[in-house]
Amino acid sequence: MNLRAYLDVLVRRWLTLVVVGALSLGGSVALSLGATPVYTASASLFFSLQSGSSANELAQGSTFTQNQMASYATLATTATVLYPVIEELGLRTEPRDLARQVRVTTPNETVVLEIQVTSTSAVQAAAIANSVAENLTEAVGDLAPVDTRGNATVRSSVVAPAVEPEHQTSPNTRLNLVVGAFLGLVLGLLTALAREALDTRVRSADDVRALTEAPVLTRLPLDPASADGLVVDRLPRSPQAELYRQLRTATNFLRIGGRPLMLTVTSAMPGEGKSTVAMNLALALSETSDRVLLVDADLRRPAVADRLGIEGAAGLSTVLVGRARFDDVVQEWGAPGLAVLTAGEVPPNPAELLSSPGMAELVARVRERYDVVIWDSPPVLPVTDAQVLSAYTDGVLLVASGRRLRRAQLAAALEGLRRVDARLIGVVLTMLREGIGDAIYGYGPYAQPEAAGGRFRLVARLRAAAAAGLPAARSAEGRPAGPAAEVLPPAGDRAPVVAGERR
Repeated sequence: MNLRAYLDVLVRRWLTLVVVGALSLGGSVALSLGATPVYTASASLFFSLQSGSSANELAQGSTFTQNQMASYATLATTATVLYPVIEELGLRTEPRDLARQVRVTTPNETVVLEIQVTSTSAVQAAAIANSVAENLTEAVGDLAPVDTRGNATVRSSVVAPAVEPEHQTSPNTRLNLVVGAFLGLVLGLLTALAREALDTRVRSADDVRALTEAPVLTRLPLDPASADGLVVDRLPRSPQAELYRQLRTATNFLRIGGRPLMLTVTSAMPGEGKSTVAMNLALALSETSDRVLLVDADLRRPAVADRLGIEGAAGLSTVLVGRARFDDVVQEWGAPGLAVLTAGEVPPNPAELLSSPGMAELVARVRERYDVVIWDSPPVLPVTDAQVLSAYTDGVLLVASGRRLRRAQLAAALEGLRRVDARLIGVVLTMLREGIGDAIYGYGPYAQPEAAGGRFRLVARLRAAAAAGLPAARSAEGRPAGPAAEVLPPAGDRAPVVAGERR
């Protein structure tokens, strides 16, 4: 991974960084607030040799004293010194336990002894330090060598008595916060990288390219602007709708010589947005193609009828079992040129119906009548319906969700399509976290009034009114008001619409 890849990981995993950092910082605050305060008091002793008059004797005495400083430091933590301290201060402890509170140091090449005592009480820390210093002085006097007159040759004196400390030495709240923040940053980075390494979801076009040579035709971010997902209908000028028009342009290049085009739209797993892509692609194609047919070929979990708000009791399954004719169940929806064949009743044998002779006859019929046919197929991995449909169509459009689909699932779906020699024309990435940003050069504010009911639905209402002989609303110039004026001829020039009939 290069630097840009690491930065992309941090942008995607910023919430992990924040959560881990906050937990680490909060933990350091909790430890600081919950820890018992500890105070440290210090006292200093100076050791000197009592005998010696010449410079040579004084130098020898100083060297002797320096050599004895380590012994005096050890003596300070023995029972000889600490027992009197316990009795003097009335402490309820043993010498070995008190020794853990006492720390004695001797700076290099000096005859100064520093005694540091820690305690949960500032007053007690100072009292213990001073008592240790006094009792050590007495012990040194008793144990030091004596001269010819019986006087101790080494004398110690307190040069810096301990005073009550004003501030606690532990816990150091400021230091703990700095350490907690640093550890939180490091742990957050490691956690983010670990989650990225363990996350096998299809996040980008690079993940798709690693598994197939088929191109990524478009990337669709999450867009909650339209509740039912029909952005080409409800928000025709939105950036999301323009992305579907880019997909339309890519698929139009497959119509070599203007021949009819039949596409299977499927996904690896349920819930990846295949039906949304199929419906919006059909809507976008109907803006430029003469005749577009959207077929809900998901005979297990049909969704097109409910999403478009049309009758779904009779449809593809009804035609395949011979209970209805295609012309009787196909429905026109929205603007002229878009027809919809719903799934109909859910049969007990969907795969068998899709591979029946009646299906081959239906495919031949719709290929003659329509310029583009979009088949909304079930997912590839759970059932075999998509593989069956791919034998009738010119290509497969695979929808992959950036939030749900794993790379192993995508690889399995691609392998399933390869086994039946399906032609994969491209992949559509959906539900991406990335925003559209400024990638689309579109209109200004795109929440136009017609978006409330849908441009195609408004056209359908005007067509229904014209068929019933009702006057359409007109603008001040005498033209039909609203976006229908751009697609509808004058009322007197319109002929009745027959399902599947070419205009």
